[in-house]
Amino acid sequence: MATIKEIAEKANVSTATVSRVLNHDKSLSVTDDTRERIISIANQLNYVPVRKRQTERNQVSVAINRILGLEMWYAPEYEWEDTYFLSIRKGIEQECTERGITLRKLKHDWRDKREDYEDLDGLIVIGALEDETKVDKVSPVVLVNDSTENPKYDNVVLDYEKATEQAIEYLLMLGHTNIGFIGGMHQSGEVDLRQRAFESILQRKGLLKEKDIFLSSRFLVSDGYKCMKELIQKEEEERPTALFVASDAMAIGAIRAAHEAGMKVPDDISIVSFNDVEMAAFTQPAITTVKVYTEEMGRTAVKLVLDQINGRTIPIKAVLPTNLVIRESAKEYR
Repeated sequence: MATIKEIAEKANVSTATVSRVLNHDKSLSVTDDTRERIISIANQLNYVPVRKRQTERNQVSVAINRILGLEMWYAPEYEWEDTYFLSIRKGIEQECTERGITLRKLKHDWRDKREDYEDLDGLIVIGALEDETKVDKVSPVVLVNDSTENPKYDNVVLDYEKATEQAIEYLLMLGHTNIGFIGGMHQSGEVDLRQRAFESILQRKGLLKEKDIFLSSRFLVSDGYKCMKELIQKEEEERPTALFVASDAMAIGAIRAAHEAGMKVPDDISIVSFNDVEMAAFTQPAITTVKVYTEEMGRTAVKLVLDQINGRTIPIKAVLPTNLVIRESAKEYR
């Protein structure tokens, strides 16, 4: 690791000058060229200030030998068909591996009643936590993608309102005013935030038609297929010209049902979806979708746990951004 002495030798100045420049000493009288030369050499040598090295060592010491629990409050089939939850879990696992943290998987199904919180230094829960009394035996707790956003715990969430608005505004820009929704329901009975945002946005614009909202019990391929089948039963002139679909998996099922009925996507109906799983880019047509940075959601959850272990006591809500990825499944309405 580079030292101040090495930088001083290359810059042809004293070590005191290097130290004061790198510590942003405003009282130091030195030419701009000298200051820039010192900073440039420090960057070339990948110099890390002592204070930062000490902080990093402290963070590592906080992480080493820690045991975190992971509970996945969703059915395993969600990982089989839709990589959304799988990617969150992979982000958690990778962050733990890089930090030397032991990750103990406690359950992988919201129907699993097992509890094994002994010796845990923290707990991460993916999905909708139905009963918080189940996790009160361990602290700290971080919830990921919990639609209830319990203020008692740290939360890693998305701005569903803004993400849904991105999709709706894109369809409106394409000239669609008759927009439907395909989505699912949570096992907790809580209304999905994408559906809630969809209804709120279209209500404000005077475009909401409740008859064009199609719901299934889950968010999987077969559920999207089933919902599109229901839509196809409508007379052609009564069908929406575009759809916002709550997950890419559902969108894949919906496109299949449309193709079977002789409908072309996007010629007969445009589709914008949510998640941007890898498969979305390889369907026919490739799906226009709201990209969610799922792996980073998982990594953020681990960082929040360590932050609490390190002394933070105030709950934090980390809201991650989304981005609309435009592909082929939506087109201008004519």
